[in-house]
Amino acid sequence: MHIRLSFVFLILCVGCGREGAFEDIDTSTPIVSDIPNGKPMEYPKLYVDNDLPEYAGAIVTGSGSQVESLKDGVTVTAVSNDSIDLIMPFYVEAMEKLGYTYDSSKYDRSQLVADTPMSMLVFTKEKLRLSVTLTKLEQQQTEIKTNFSED
Repeated sequence: MHIRLSFVFLILCVGCGREGAFEDIDTSTPIVSDIPNGKPMEYPKLYVDNDLPEYAGAIVTGSGSQVESLKDGVTVTAVSNDSIDLIMPFYVEAMEKLGYTYDSSKYDRSQLVADTPMSMLVFTKEKLRLSVTLTKLEQQQTEIKTNFSED
């Protein structure tokens, strides 16, 4: 019995050191240690009511102290395991579908920089404004900070 258990343990240990041994582990949802009470937060009602995009797989880690009025702006912070290069095109497409505009030349120039540590775009529609700031974090995560306001 001890020999079989030792053999199984040895096989597991060898598998742990082998490249690609655990490639099928799902890492689509970030593990964020600073989530309040260990529970992901939700997007504020004002954000959701305006049909603003929510990046799939991101965990909301914070919102501004004020989430009731667009005059002061509604800030939401989230974390994703995806790269800036995957996240920003999502916001561009989603905001265009909602009728928002942005400085496309600035966006195009930012696309030329490989592996940029930060990217920011501002989307506008009439008096509404959504700024999206993406910052590369350690452990290949990206912070997504959005601020929605009305001028």
